[in-house]
Amino acid sequence: MKSDSLNILILDDDEGDRRQVRRALKQSGLQCECTETANVQQALEACETCAFDCAVVDYRIPGQDGLFGISVLNARLPYMAIVMSTGQGDETIAAEAMKRGASDYIPKSLITPDSILRSVTNAIEKATLRRQVERQREELKNFARVLAHDLKAPIQSVRGFARAIEENLSRGNLKKTGEYCLLVARGVERMGALIDALHGYLTAENPVAFEDLDMGQVTRDTLANLEHIIRERGARVTFGELPAVSGHGPLLTQLLQNLIANGIKYCKSAAPCVHVAATQRNGATPRDGAAPRNVDGWLFTVQDNGIGIPEKDSLEVFEPFKRLHGIGEYEGTGLGLATCKKIVERHKGRIWCESKGGHGTTFFFTLPPAQGAALPKSTVESASGAS
Repeated sequence: MKSDSLNILILDDDEGDRRQVRRALKQSGLQCECTETANVQQALEACETCAFDCAVVDYRIPGQDGLFGISVLNARLPYMAIVMSTGQGDETIAAEAMKRGASDYIPKSLITPDSILRSVTNAIEKATLRRQVERQREELKNFARVLAHDLKAPIQSVRGFARAIEENLSRGNLKKTGEYCLLVARGVERMGALIDALHGYLTAENPVAFEDLDMGQVTRDTLANLEHIIRERGARVTFGELPAVSGHGPLLTQLLQNLIANGIKYCKSAAPCVHVAATQRNGATPRDGAAPRNVDGWLFTVQDNGIGIPEKDSLEVFEPFKRLHGIGEYEGTGLGLATCKKIVERHKGRIWCESKGGHGTTFFFTLPPAQGAALPKSTVESASGAS
């Protein structure tokens, strides 16, 4: 399947009707791969192995009507676009289909290349909008929480130490005043880091122009940004021959910076080690079973020897403000991996991780290939803070 191709599920018990839909989709010029199913159970099983962009569901299915099928599919995949097709041009059925989760409706007698293209495109646009609205709603809830707790905590801390400074100055206790000043500075730094993280997370979706990029150079730029933490921790970061991709340089630098910095920070070893590599993949699939959109692109790995991530948390770590450790143990905003996810999705890719607690973590992400640049012939390089 091509990187810009859509996955379409056709649910209809009549082989001739399925053929009509498939033929109309092909003649419409829409780049898509069709999967045909004859009943709801087959459709659900197909959804287990493929992330469909849209389903065309018949109203009449033996033993179960299409409205039931729409309800079940919508419950399983709430953001998949659904188009109901029926031989009965009944507006009441159409209205009920919309209530159950369908995004559009088309009578079988009116299925043509043009009409099926409009219906599928319209349904996908509506489903995409629903997903964006829901994601923004969740982000607003998270932002309200972080403003009420994460940002409030250092503010309260600074306020308390400021009062202590005032009291100690009045008593002439300069030594204690100096200690409190350092604590105030740390509290302000935490507030600044949180505000920077929030800004980075929010701007990760801003419109940007893509170009062909040498990921070897992007990695060198990233290591230059991390030079201080690499030297401070005595870390060793290596990378092999990396390909050219289509992307946005500053965003991809931020992506690698977050992943490499995490590998160094969340490591109890005296010598943190991180290795970046890439292989060409055709259909790389993450653990959650959702197929990446750029299946003909590159699969990158960032492997570390850190404390690892419990398997039960391997998906949740990419959610905004998700922390696996208390602030006292490891400083962080809970937005680093969430920002990585946004950046990768901006590049029509997927990101996931594999890890066992205490045995390091490997992050995987896919990126689209460059449109014309050749694979760089760079040798293995490294950055090390060890003397």
